Amino acid sequence: MSVQHWSDYSPVFRNERLKAVFSHSSLLLDGNEDRQQFASVTGLNPSRLIIPQQIHSTNVSVIRAAGRVNNLDGVFSANPDLICSVQVADCLPIYFVHKSEVVFGLVHAGWRGLVNGILWKSSKLLMDHGHSTNEFEVLIGPSIKSCCFEVSDDVVNQFNPAFVENKGNGKYRIDLQEMALNQLMSSGFQKDNITVLSDCTSCKEGKYHSYRRNGKKAGRMIGLLGMKPKI
Repeated sequence: MSVQHWSDYSPVFRNERLKAVFSHSSLLLDGNEDRQQFASVTGLNPSRLIIPQQIHSTNVSVIRAAGRVNNLDGVFSANPDLICSVQVADCLPIYFVHKSEVVFGLVHAGWRGLVNGILWKSSKLLMDHGHSTNEFEVLIGPSIKSCCFEVSDDVVNQFNPAFVENKGNGKYRIDLQEMALNQLMSSGFQKDNITVLSDCTSCKEGKYHSYRRNGKKAGRMIGLLGMKPKI
């Protein structure tokens, strides 16, 4: 049986022209050119990538040209020729796709981004550009789950207690996926339009990279979202 090196999430979305993909740790990529390589492997145009410099911020923006963009953790586009990208290794890769229009985006949401409001800012960005959040389908991709995401007393107070489980001895588990789902719904996204994948990146060592598990030596997974090239 051949190894599956990436996941295709396109069927989650009703727009049949859309392509949503996510790399696995078994896909061997080469440093600075990793996103271009992954785009080529999945049939997307590597020259049309939007590549944000991620800084665990709440900065999101609509991008109108391919290339690198500084200090962003969420990129959106209404240009069918562009491809949004993010890289993650436990943080939540969140895909946004309008049901009927060419509007789509990818957000890198770590715990700091969630706590500080990156999903609310994403919602406001879309509404400021004339879109209704209930017209979007959303996918929360593979990310670290509460089974493996543990914090201490020094940061636990930054989280909504509804998503915190006290394990004793000053240790707490945080459910980032439920936290993200709650924030999306509070921002007007419909629950029936949100898909949350069950894979924990830290648990599934053979399938995903994990910063929590492997530290600084951890690799990264890549998420890409764009329109399939016209044949």
